[in-house]
Amino acid sequence: MRNLKTLTITMIGCVTVTSTGCSLFKSRRPASDRDTILAQAYSEVMRGTSFIGVDSKQCKDVFDSLYKNLFNIAGQSSYFDTSDLQSIDAEIQNSFETRIALKDAFGKFKLSNSVDEACLTSAQDVFKALRYVEDYLVELRMDKAASAPADYVSMKGDFPYFLINPKYAGEFKSYEDLKSGDVILSRGNAYSSAAIARIAQTDFQFSHLSFVYRDADTHELFTSEAHIEIGSVTAPFADHVNEKNVRSVIFRYKDEDIAHQASKAVFERIKKQQETGKNIDYDFSMDYRDDSKLFCSEVVSRGFKMAMPDEEFIPKYKSKFTSGIIPFLNTIGVPANKENITKLDVFAPGDIQFDPDFELVAEWRNPKKLEESRFKDFILTKMFERMDQNGYQIDPSLKMDVQGRTFWLLRRTPIVRKFIEKKFALSMSPAQLELFMALDKIGEAFYKNLELKSLEFDHPMTPKEIYAAIDDFIKRDFEQWKKYRKGQDVVKPVFHLLFHP
Repeated sequence: MRNLKTLTITMIGCVTVTSTGCSLFKSRRPASDRDTILAQAYSEVMRGTSFIGVDSKQCKDVFDSLYKNLFNIAGQSSYFDTSDLQSIDAEIQNSFETRIALKDAFGKFKLSNSVDEACLTSAQDVFKALRYVEDYLVELRMDKAASAPADYVSMKGDFPYFLINPKYAGEFKSYEDLKSGDVILSRGNAYSSAAIARIAQTDFQFSHLSFVYRDADTHELFTSEAHIEIGSVTAPFADHVNEKNVRSVIFRYKDEDIAHQASKAVFERIKKQQETGKNIDYDFSMDYRDDSKLFCSEVVSRGFKMAMPDEEFIPKYKSKFTSGIIPFLNTIGVPANKENITKLDVFAPGDIQFDPDFELVAEWRNPKKLEESRFKDFILTKMFERMDQNGYQIDPSLKMDVQGRTFWLLRRTPIVRKFIEKKFALSMSPAQLELFMALDKIGEAFYKNLELKSLEFDHPMTPKEIYAAIDDFIKRDFEQWKKYRKGQDVVKPVFHLLFHP
């Protein structure tokens, strides 16, 4: 959650929700078949899900306590027997199975009031925290592997970086086994991807959705996708693989025939428009109810709406925004204001994880890119937190203003347009171009600081350590900014000229 929960690296501060509320992490016992930290987490998750629809307050308390504990152990090798590779493998599998069990429980939620919504959010946070623990363990495990791949191919490979739901173990081995109508949730490498992943009230680890289509005659695989730079396109599946994303998760709708119909309908619509030479524009407003333009999640929701016109829009649980980021939302094109912000809902890519009608088939991650992605996740979380709580806004420089307007004009000049069309969308305004350029520059300043800080640790930085490093960097740069504005110091602040209250 953006309003970061108070965390402590010791277990003394563990919130006791019942007589056994802290039992999960009171001791570090030797690993056995089903007696590891994350195997015990399974029991805590089951206890939390037993309160769903019965006692939302108790549900929230259980999941909040578990979240804090999981958040603390992420990156802490002292909680695991790192010399025992089988033990590490068991922890990864236990975490994955725990998430599958938690995913299955999301169908029990009935959101009648704010307490129900708080219970849902806390359960989503646990799901996210378990993935972060897995990330650290996968990085550790592949670092110790005798023959780790030189290059990781998206949605191919082996345990532990490619995890298959036991239910699908007999029928799914790689992306070659995808079915028409499957949905791929992924995470790109850019700061704009990190922003999309963290922009909603509940932040996620994903930035993009792709709809899989398999031609019934040729059996070829395609994707239907919407990209900021080029709008909606259909493409051979190899193009998606070549994007070299950080992570991908495959979801399958409960009714495979409906899913195929949905995928085919939106594929044909996008392809027909694409063949005219002008793609369907990217929908910066993120309005899934209006399909005149499409954003990435909307490609999926619109396909299912075409297949099931009388049903509600998927997914079951949608994201909302906080009022503090209204200026950022307005700049990218979301029509948010103080009057509609509490009711404005969007289909954020990560929402698909919690729709009970979609099963998690498999999850893949690139161990070499996880730390970079984690840094970018937490940088954007902290940036949005500053917008929310301290009135920070992105303020592009005069140079970026000139560049933004120049690129906007060049994008409309036939001679040079073809050279930059994949970087700057024709539908993007100068203000949007400036925002994304400034976001890249601010993000890089944070990232370089974290890279330097990480050298002080003998382990991958924990979430708590990353957040503390970012907070310290902001504090130091803010003091430098105040002096610079007063002419008291000739040294420029690193990023506050572009991002400040």
